[in-house]
Amino acid sequence: MIGDKMTNEQMCKELKDLIQLDIDAIRAYQHAIDNIKDYSIKSRLTEFQQDHRRHVTDLSPIVTRYGDQPPRDRPDVKGFLIEGMTALRSNMGTEQALKAMQSNERLTNKNYGQAVSMPWPQDVETVIQRCAADERRHLEYIDQCLQTRPWESSGAHA
Repeated sequence: MIGDKMTNEQMCKELKDLIQLDIDAIRAYQHAIDNIKDYSIKSRLTEFQQDHRRHVTDLSPIVTRYGDQPPRDRPDVKGFLIEGMTALRSNMGTEQALKAMQSNERLTNKNYGQAVSMPWPQDVETVIQRCAADERRHLEYIDQCLQTRPWESSGAHA
């Protein structure tokens, strides 16, 4: 960073890291969605997966505008690990699927939380703040589900 500003290269690196995290989250969410029987939880996780898709769609043109190429829609090494762990845990039922997604959302919350504090141009900062708010909402919902265990009362125990 130069003074209080980030270079285009620094901005692109940070944005590409966030995009990659969202790409990995999309894939992880699919495993959880596929293995959760409770319709209301499945529906919310599908919404969250769509939020991650929107993050990729919103952040990718910014990377291009600042002179780089956004990541391709495939997992990196960390993404393979996240996806594999989520798939394994999701096969053990709703609670384990939610616990896997809780871990994943803690990671995205941490990364977006750090990104929010960086000196972005105002238009970029607005997008990152919106994405970070989505991440907080995702984690709050998953935490609440794990506390209240709504799948037990819905009859969808798997």
